Amino acid sequence: MQLTKSGSLAAVFFQWNPPATRKLAGFCHEIDLLPQGIIVYSGRQIGCLNLPNAGKLHRPPSMILRDMKFSIATATLVSLALLSLSPSYAEEPLFENSGFESGTLHNWTPEGEAFAVQPTKGDNPSLRGRESSWHEGEYWVGGYEAYTKDSGTPGQTRGDQFTGTLTSTEFVIQQPYLSFLISGGKQPGKLGVKLVCGDIERELATGCDSETLRRCNAEVSDLVGRRAKLVIYDNSTGQWGHLNADAFVGSAEPLADESQAFAFSKLVRAELYDDINYSEPLRPQFHFTSGRNWINDPNGMVFNGQQYHLFFQHNPASTEWGNMTWGHATSPDMIHWTQHPHALLPYRIDGQAGTVFSGTAIIDHNNSLGKQQGDTPTMCAFFTFACEPRFYQALAYSTDLGHTWTYWNEGRPVVENQGFDAGERDPKVFWHEPSQKWVMALWVQQNPGRVRFFTSTNLTEWTFASDLMRDWAFECMDLITLPVDGDPAKTKVVLYDASFDYEVGQFDGKTFHTEAGPFVAGGGDFYAAQTFNNHPTGRAVQIGWMRGGPNPERVYQLPFNGQMSFPCDLTLHTHNNQPRLHAWPVAEIASLVDTTLEFSDVTLSPGDNLLEQVEKLDLVDLEIDFAPEASSELVLDLGRATVRYDATSQKLYLPAVDGEGHAREVVAFENLKPRDGSIRLRLLVDRLSVEAFVFDGERFYASYYNPTVGDDAVSITSQHGTTTIRSLKLNQLHSAWPSTKR
Repeated sequence: MQLTKSGSLAAVFFQWNPPATRKLAGFCHEIDLLPQGIIVYSGRQIGCLNLPNAGKLHRPPSMILRDMKFSIATATLVSLALLSLSPSYAEEPLFENSGFESGTLHNWTPEGEAFAVQPTKGDNPSLRGRESSWHEGEYWVGGYEAYTKDSGTPGQTRGDQFTGTLTSTEFVIQQPYLSFLISGGKQPGKLGVKLVCGDIERELATGCDSETLRRCNAEVSDLVGRRAKLVIYDNSTGQWGHLNADAFVGSAEPLADESQAFAFSKLVRAELYDDINYSEPLRPQFHFTSGRNWINDPNGMVFNGQQYHLFFQHNPASTEWGNMTWGHATSPDMIHWTQHPHALLPYRIDGQAGTVFSGTAIIDHNNSLGKQQGDTPTMCAFFTFACEPRFYQALAYSTDLGHTWTYWNEGRPVVENQGFDAGERDPKVFWHEPSQKWVMALWVQQNPGRVRFFTSTNLTEWTFASDLMRDWAFECMDLITLPVDGDPAKTKVVLYDASFDYEVGQFDGKTFHTEAGPFVAGGGDFYAAQTFNNHPTGRAVQIGWMRGGPNPERVYQLPFNGQMSFPCDLTLHTHNNQPRLHAWPVAEIASLVDTTLEFSDVTLSPGDNLLEQVEKLDLVDLEIDFAPEASSELVLDLGRATVRYDATSQKLYLPAVDGEGHAREVVAFENLKPRDGSIRLRLLVDRLSVEAFVFDGERFYASYYNPTVGDDAVSITSQHGTTTIRSLKLNQLHSAWPSTKR
């Protein structure tokens, strides 16, 4: 127990270690005290108690902590009351260090290389982005791991190529059951734990093709009183060719397998990065970034009637990929974001530990799930539970506008793995008004590509509707309905994937019928985009993940990695008698404009600088319509970002950066020919990125660049010939982040 005080409030951190946890399932087992609130982990829910008005604690009825303000006295009383409930167990270590808690192999003898670098320290699989080990204490045997008390680094591994044994000291069997934790490869005879008692050699268990340790209870009542040794062995060098083990004890009865119960990952907690004020000199100022650590795909984008929710793939433990969690932010306008404690955390159920991959959030407007409280519609989040051996689709719901979440059926499947791919993922769920049903579009197969459609009336039971076979389709599907050329009487449905390949057609509630495509939209560092469900005006507003570039922590000493693209309206327009997607920055960007500089009908000759009166640029929204001579080159130096249009090659070049931080240039658009004599271009320049849109968003491209290279020179010049600037509008923007700490 640990008491932590903040002002007049305190919280108890219940770090339950076995055996107490086994009898306290469903009770509050940990509380995190933050300046903004108390995060409570209990059963299937995460709850948040906001401060200083700590009057409402969101939690399931089974929680023992009821609406109460915390003080040192009350926290102590609660902790003592809980501790008094701890049962006694007739279990005991088999011998000194049978659970490896010395951090050494004292009383164990390794032979060969498989277990020579042991015991493993901490939850090393989680640190490298895999499922949690769920070991007991601090140390355990992890055959794949290379991080110990005295060597290695967090997350480091050795691989599957080593073989060998780890043999215990001799001990006397004193209890009828020998209980331990085991995982790793499921290869009987090649990987496992056996008991050697005189001339008796008894196989006890093998692994489970997972890093998550599971309980094994071996009955040895016929051997009580005899001397024996344990042998952990690894004779496998292929895939899953390693074994994990921990916590060898004797017990009077079989011990409960805690791996079957619902529990959140021990490594990931619902943090709030409240010490970040987003003022770092190189942090993007009008693109969303997490306060800290890694982000990728946008998830669960939805308007709940009061504000926009942006969930996102997040690693709370590192600026590298792993420990996939749904981060959470809200906004009144899709521009100004406030980050909240993480919403959906990695968990374990039925012996399977996994993480929370991408998905969708919807507003259950007709209470299909039957969980609505009062007049507040339920918010439902559908996600992929990424576990071994096969992913499945699961559901969590919130009855308080996304503040707290309950995992439906303790995070078990609402859609089982369909058997096409172990990594089937990214459910897109939406309401289909004509059929009065919910629809799920799910990517299930690659080569050939397969998108499977399901329907439901209650959000928990899903019926197969159809398959769409498309080789271009790969993960993060989205399906939206848009008017063509702004005509609400003429609508089409657009289906697209993570790389923004798309087709246009109709959807009848079960089957997608293609009428045009496939086409490709977007380019560069742009991926896995999604649109907001339930947008209040019916707009299709899209945000994508800007992938690529270097890790900003390593190259720029920033505390995060990854940003979202700027939100754009998607529209359909007719080109050559076919409907094509356009993407255009949302009009809400106007709320960030500080100053505007405009020009029209200006002829630039070599040596002229259209922006000679501008000393410095930082955050830019620029629109330009220019007519180049056949041999000219228009160069836009916008601070550290330089953009070029070469009229000879008809290419637009953007600044870019490779994974090591080396600056380079990339061709954003080829065959970019003038129309009616001119090129229409829009640029959004933030501190790490440039986004380019041509001809009203008919084509668009996102690129990271290195802002530490070059100088702050500002100019628009024409080289090798003249360029006529028909119109130019340069908006200098201010930050979308609050200027002070939240």
